[in-house]
Amino acid sequence: MKLRLLSLPAVLLFTAGVLTQLIFSSSMVWAEMEASIFGTQITAGGLNLSCPLMLSSSESSTVIATVTNTLHEQVSPLVTTEISKSVGYQSLNEALTLAPYQTRTVAWSINDTDVIFGRLILVHVIQGGYGDLALRHGYCGILIFNLLNLSGNQSLILFVFAGLILVLAGGVLWRRIHEPLDDAADQTIKACGGLTGVTTLALFTALPRWWGLTLFLDAFALIMISVIFTDFLLFPRHNRS
Repeated sequence: MKLRLLSLPAVLLFTAGVLTQLIFSSSMVWAEMEASIFGTQITAGGLNLSCPLMLSSSESSTVIATVTNTLHEQVSPLVTTEISKSVGYQSLNEALTLAPYQTRTVAWSINDTDVIFGRLILVHVIQGGYGDLALRHGYCGILIFNLLNLSGNQSLILFVFAGLILVLAGGVLWRRIHEPLDDAADQTIKACGGLTGVTTLALFTALPRWWGLTLFLDAFALIMISVIFTDFLLFPRHNRS
């Protein structure tokens, strides 16, 4: 009984860390999935966008698209940008003139007037085809999060480090409380270590917007949590006949 009471702070720290990582990575997946189905649906890809991952509601920022002429002749593609609004979206058009193999960047401002669903700013950019220049498009979802007076980047850094610190602190504390480890404790450490690896990897794949991989890792983490909860908490091995 005393050991269980001593273990409670460690379990709470570890759980808080895992949930922090999962909530952040799944929020980024939500933003990217919403962005992928937002606005005009285009099957082409390949347009490079630079977008912030997170903003506070009081911030403004910039989305930048990089448009490249891959041909040996001058082209004038039309760049169409769709930015979310509380209802629908705003469509902006800009015609570019690009010399052979020239690259240009096009930028758009975003702020709290572009928020949709209360938490997201969604951006779709379409570079129209021109002659032999292929049609391209890109998209991004930006999460709106308010924490004290922190900026979006500061909140993002806090999320990343808080999740890692809480997970490690809980794991180290639990191990010290249970040393020397018996077979059941050793299996628990290994299972929780595996879970930590999956949630941490999901967190870091969310940063470069690899949302397909992040979605897979988050789903796998939820399966691992259910297995750990069943095997090590509800029906621990040392209680089985």
